[in-house]
Amino acid sequence: MIDIKEIFDNNLDVAKNVALTLSDKCDSAELAGAAEYMVEMNIPSVSVAPKSVPVVWPWVEKSNLKILARFDDVGVDDLSGLAINVNSVFKQGADGAQLILKLSELKRFVESLSSVRDDLFFNKDLSVGLDMFEVWPLDWAGVFENLKKLKASSLLLIMTADTQEKSDFVGRIYSVLENWNADSNMELHVMLGTSFNRAEQVYRLVSINRPELLNKLKFFVSY
Repeated sequence: MIDIKEIFDNNLDVAKNVALTLSDKCDSAELAGAAEYMVEMNIPSVSVAPKSVPVVWPWVEKSNLKILARFDDVGVDDLSGLAINVNSVFKQGADGAQLILKLSELKRFVESLSSVRDDLFFNKDLSVGLDMFEVWPLDWAGVFENLKKLKASSLLLIMTADTQEKSDFVGRIYSVLENWNADSNMELHVMLGTSFNRAEQVYRLVSINRPELLNKLKFFVSY
């Protein structure tokens, strides 16, 4: 079990922005234990596999915690199937969905989903996840244009592999913030896995470049 206060002991402001990611391999007992922990720690959001939503929801329904169902490797060739699955998790207690896709699929995905977006995500959060190492600085203008068309609630940056200095992590986060529309209502979410040290780097960059985003910033760390 992670201890959020211990991980970010030197920066409680960072700790307040921590959310959890639960593996799709968690069994019912592990999900229940994680749910109790999240309520106790007043964690704002949790990312879970779609199948885990009905297990977690009864444990957190009386709290303010948001359940986000995580759909990995979303494609554009079966959007009707995706819509059915997303609608299902909403009925089971999810507050939103994280749709993780490849950058090359984003434009076509937005064009296909836009017509049903408002009905499918009525009063629900729509988070679009991208592998941050797939996106180059010149790509971000197009990314944000598509996210605006989709009325995304948040941009979720996935860090698939942390190669430390070789990854140019700081430079890539800087590019995101430089291209961010100051008038946007979107939140910025970063899925860090167990690379907890990255959270403080992101927090520092946001504080300097986009302080208005500090209340819309979430770090999803592995439980």
